[in-house]
Amino acid sequence: MKIIKKASLLALAIFSFSCFALENKTLKVGLEASFGPFDFRENGSSEVIGFDVDIINAIAKEQGFKVQIANMPFDALLPSVLTEQVDVAISAYSITEERAQIVKLEPYYDSGLGVLVRSDLLKDIHSSYDLQGRTICARSGSTGSYFAENIKNSKTKNYLTEIETFIAIDKGECDAIIIDKPVLEFYHVRNHDDKTAILNDKLTFEQYGIVTSKNKTEISDSIAEGLKKIRKNGVYDKIYRKWFDGSKK
Repeated sequence: MKIIKKASLLALAIFSFSCFALENKTLKVGLEASFGPFDFRENGSSEVIGFDVDIINAIAKEQGFKVQIANMPFDALLPSVLTEQVDVAISAYSITEERAQIVKLEPYYDSGLGVLVRSDLLKDIHSSYDLQGRTICARSGSTGSYFAENIKNSKTKNYLTEIETFIAIDKGECDAIIIDKPVLEFYHVRNHDDKTAILNDKLTFEQYGIVTSKNKTEISDSIAEGLKKIRKNGVYDKIYRKWFDGSKK
């Protein structure tokens, strides 16, 4: 019993040290600022805002570290964490088995893929099954792109950002978009778009994760602890209501 108690106290001491080790330090946080409502710029402003930005800043406040935002292409996020060019990445980054093998992913948001289609095709497209043989837009390197590429006889067009996919469907370059459903809803509400429609299908259940290096346990432990605190004290719920309608997912 004494041995177990000592081991537990040692583990607690190590965890506490790892969290306090970040106090007053600045962590470089990578994201892609074209993914509203998670990470984006408003009306040409240089300031990056969104759900992810508020979440990481709330965690930083709880844990006593500072945040320096680094905007970069989505495909560069994971390599930047692995090469320690950034300390953390948060950009609606879906957790997959492959990604979890090489980085630490702390779950912070439940999501899933959705489908946006051209309104003139609604008579023919009622579900993801009807996307067979269609041209589909997606963001390069995303789970949406992977899903689209596995639809029988379909053609996938990959773009660097979600905004480019919306421009493409407006121009008639594709029949549908497959990306995260919260982003589709955000785009649709803000643009009052009658040229497109969101299907009821939720193609997948996914969780977004805050990305850290497996070699930086002091950072991943602090992120996990801070996230736990803001869930408990109501800050997470407040941020959620700021950016999304309805109850917390």
